[in-house]
Amino acid sequence: MAGWVRRHWLVCVLLLLGAAVRGITEAAYWPALIFPDSARYLQYAHNFAHGRWTPDDLRQSGYSILIIPAVAAHAIWLIPLVQHLAGLATAVLIYVVLIRLGARRWLAALATIPVLFDPLQLILEQYVLSDIWTVLLIMAALALLLRRRYAVAGLLLGLAVTFRDEELIMIIPAVLYLIAANRSRANRSRADRSRADRSTNPRADRSANREAETKHSLKQITALVLCFLIPVGAYLGWFDATRGKVSFTTFTGAFLYGRVADFADCTGLSLPSYERPLCPTQPPAQRNADFYTWNPASPQWTFTVPPGRSRDSVAQDFSTRILEHQPLAYAEAVVKDLAYGFSPVRGPGPEHYSPSYLQFHQQIPPDPASAAILKSIGISWPASNATLAGFLAGYWFYIPGPLLAAGLLAGLAGAIIRRNNQALLFTLSAIAVLLPAALFATFDWRYQLPQLTLIPVAAVLAIIALTATAGTAESDRPESAQEDLPAHPPVQSA
Repeated sequence: MAGWVRRHWLVCVLLLLGAAVRGITEAAYWPALIFPDSARYLQYAHNFAHGRWTPDDLRQSGYSILIIPAVAAHAIWLIPLVQHLAGLATAVLIYVVLIRLGARRWLAALATIPVLFDPLQLILEQYVLSDIWTVLLIMAALALLLRRRYAVAGLLLGLAVTFRDEELIMIIPAVLYLIAANRSRANRSRADRSRADRSTNPRADRSANREAETKHSLKQITALVLCFLIPVGAYLGWFDATRGKVSFTTFTGAFLYGRVADFADCTGLSLPSYERPLCPTQPPAQRNADFYTWNPASPQWTFTVPPGRSRDSVAQDFSTRILEHQPLAYAEAVVKDLAYGFSPVRGPGPEHYSPSYLQFHQQIPPDPASAAILKSIGISWPASNATLAGFLAGYWFYIPGPLLAAGLLAGLAGAIIRRNNQALLFTLSAIAVLLPAALFATFDWRYQLPQLTLIPVAAVLAIIALTATAGTAESDRPESAQEDLPAHPPVQSA
């Protein structure tokens, strides 16, 4: 153990410092930070603990199931404590993956800094929110995918969907990685056989080998996808059995309406009379997407629902018509949100949604509605330690967006120029995980959290690939160094 610590002293120091700042955060806001979503998670965890197993119709209930023990024991402080440990575990995963893929120890340690010290990560660990677990599940799944544990990787990705349904998209980069990795292996195998069989006519053998390789690849993809579908299908079945609808929520239309209301223009659009009140009347520059999504005075909560229709389905139909009517405006809004996630300053975003709740404050802002929900299930409103919270309010360190954008571009370069499949996996995953929020929700820095985990890994893998000599390019390296994690990392100098 002492020898391991000496070899990996830099990441050990970073982990200790990361643990220290997490200890300060845990003590500064007791027992946990609360957001409106937090109150719902706690409410449903309380319901589940008392045998009322109807899922939340607004948020996925996987997280509420996870926190049942803490709620049942009235030990809410355990939730952020375990989440702080989950954040440290995510950093360890980053380090281990990079070391086993050949990164120098100092470079792998640097890749853990965003997860260990960025205030966005720290404060979300202190909230009763699902974001931290979603990122950990994704990172663990990708690490297992590199280890060729396809079934378990698929299962973890499916579990992530029960925490946030936006993670459905993560099966796509996983499958694309498997296709690319299997193609690379097949090409190397054919090249090796061709060199070995120059004196014979291997045409028939080649055909048989290709068929075997195709079957093997399909078997891997099938294991990944089927295991991914197990928790996803189970959750959908549970929701259907209790809510009467095969879905993750009954608020799909409400979220989409808030997205399109920011730019919707009904001029020249043929609408049913009952949808006409949904047209925003304010000039676009004066609109607030959060108002249109949640405020009781929003058109989607005040219009008259026609017989035989649900409010959510009408809002969804209207939103779909706007998307078809204004595809360019929609594309512009999506691009703006994606680009803003890499801005130098963490401001309110294109839709002017305040990031205040994701900033450390000396005093916890009041929220009467959430406090009432907590009180109804026997949980008191949290309090802050003025001294420690004041220290965190002055905490200045964060990862600039342009640096993360550079890391993402580096990952793309490594994947394309050097055909590095591991860089491809983490780069595509970083892009994919950001897309659903930009497509279907208004900008919120919470949705950018996976950047801090996935982009540094993609960047380091790209650096390894781009700085490798021609003889160690990915297409020429041993298979275990490309698509798998070797059992024993190479000895390196710090």
